Parts: sequence; C-alpha cells; structure tokens
Amino acid sequence: MAKISVPKEQKSSPSNEEPNASLASLAHWSFLIAWVVPFANLIIPLVLFNTKGNEDAFVKDNAKEALNLFIFAVILTFLLVPFCFVIIGIPLLMLLGLYVLIFPIIAAVQTMGAKQGDAPYRYPIIFRLIS
Repeated sequence: MAKISVPKEQKSSPSNEEPNASLASLAHWSFLIAWVVPFANLIIPLVLFNTKGNEDAFVKDNAKEALNLFIFAVILTFLLVPFCFVIIGIPLLMLLGLYVLIFPIIAAVQTMGAKQGDAPYRYPIIFRLIS
C-alpha cells in the first residue's frame, strides 16, 4: 500500500520575513475600486492603516501615501472648480483625473513586486499632510 504524506503547513509571518505587498497594493488599487464603490479610495486605506498598519509598517506607509493622494485630490478639486468658469479649470481637472487614474496603477504594480527592505511607493508632486 502506498504511503501518503501530507506536507507541513508553512509558517508565514509577513511582518518578519516579507512585507505584505498584496495588502499594501490594495491601498493603491482602491482608487480604481472607487469608480464602482463610492469612497472606497478613502475607506480602504483608512481600514488598512488602522488594522494591518499596526502590525506591518510597509502596509501602513502605503496606506498613508494613498490617503495623502486622496486628500491632495480633494483639496485640488475644490480649488479648481471655481476656475471652471474661466475655462482653465476644465483641462486642469481633466489632468487631475488622469493623475488619479494612472499613478495609483503604477503604485500598485510597483508595490506588488516589493521585497523586504524596499521603500514604499511615493507619489510625485503631491503634498503630504499625513507623515
């Protein structure tokens, strides 16, 4: 009779060995999820920041960066809406929309490939209120 052996379960602790790249990238993917689920780009990074962020610094830093992008986009939107009456606000809002569409995809892809010791993705040009 053949003997079947079951392999031992692998113990994985993402905080000690490798950063939890999939959860960290979820903070950036939330900007695309927000096209379907309203305010997902605010809720998902906040939840990650307050739950897994306490255990994994990589997740916390990426969630913080996603929250900074959200705050940047909201403030810039409020500043650019009055300029729509002068026509210049419309292309500037379109550029902001492209920025919020393209850069989270770049951030999520780079974060998914992160290894131990990699720095979290930092969005270019934005100001950071949460540090």
